[in-house]
Amino acid sequence: MTWPMVAIKDVANVVTGKTPSKSEDDNFGGEIPFVTPAELNGIAYVSSSPQTITEKGASKLKLVPRNSVMVCCIGSLGKLAIAGREVATNQQINSVIFDEKRVDPKYGYYALSTLKPVMEKLAPSTTVAIINKSNFEALEIPLPPLAEQQRIAAILDKADAIRRKRQQAIQLADDFLRAVFLDMFGDPVSNPKGWEVRPLGQISTFENGDRSSAYPSGDDLVSEGVLFLSTKNIVSDTLSLESCQYITEDKYMALSRGKAKRGDLIITLRGTLGSCCVFDCWHEKAFINAQMMIIRPDLGVGNIFLHDLLVSKAIKNRLQSIGQGAAVPQLTAKQLKELLLPIPSIQEQKRYEKIRDSVLTSIKKMQSESGVGLFEAISQKAFRGEL
Repeated sequence: MTWPMVAIKDVANVVTGKTPSKSEDDNFGGEIPFVTPAELNGIAYVSSSPQTITEKGASKLKLVPRNSVMVCCIGSLGKLAIAGREVATNQQINSVIFDEKRVDPKYGYYALSTLKPVMEKLAPSTTVAIINKSNFEALEIPLPPLAEQQRIAAILDKADAIRRKRQQAIQLADDFLRAVFLDMFGDPVSNPKGWEVRPLGQISTFENGDRSSAYPSGDDLVSEGVLFLSTKNIVSDTLSLESCQYITEDKYMALSRGKAKRGDLIITLRGTLGSCCVFDCWHEKAFINAQMMIIRPDLGVGNIFLHDLLVSKAIKNRLQSIGQGAAVPQLTAKQLKELLLPIPSIQEQKRYEKIRDSVLTSIKKMQSESGVGLFEAISQKAFRGEL
């Protein structure tokens, strides 16, 4: 069965948030939660926030009641949550106050969550993505009978609970791996286990990107060819190829350096300082942009161990502090070469790699069964009237 589609404005009142004047201190610090997009972090209900406002601050704006669905329409489009109590929101959020005789709030929450791709397409190509109120409230959602809405919401609640439990298990496995590293090798800055300490420049070779006139631009960029990596290709210290650029083989051959091969480490020197990945995809080679550097470990130092050492919290903090010295935060080859690191025996490194491989295999299995695909499939069927 296909459910009729209705505009949000036909089944709800939409309220755009507002920020009280920050020049008046007595507008803030009261008992009323002041919700921003940061609080719309994947949890269905939001009842508190780091920032609060007073009754005086609330008098300058319109509070939204419990069960309103708060949707971010400026910046991180489509992030949403349900108000667990009466709250205020900032101007980035449109709150949908459903007519509960026509729309169950939890069903409305799930229905609105499907609009994120539509919102992203509608947003103009500006620095900050934005959907104005009139365009937002004109968006449509399916409207089954109220009893059917409640049945759909209950099914999606169960699917969402499965998804969240598996995501928690993945996070626990990741935390366990970090704990194993710390237990085996100790804090890399204080080095309580007394490992030999060596500068990074003595245990690896460095290769900068080619910054000559041959640097790729314009017509050098093609739809397929040799990977041209940027800082966007390092996500959570792993290689991400969701968004890729390519250069021709001829351009690659004309470049003198900045050529990564499998097993190399690639680290960012500007922007997010010290993000690091192993180049371990099916591509045999790649060219890096000018904001990155290749680190090629010598014999006796495993690339996996060195990667996990460089992305450990203690070393990350060290790199951040080193890079903050310049007017524009950045790391230099000299600073990296002088970075002192504890280096255990290759046998201990290999022992860690075996444990790591086992944990990552478990994580990948959980990710493949994370429930995300199940939840999305059920959602699509629900809103098509196929459940």
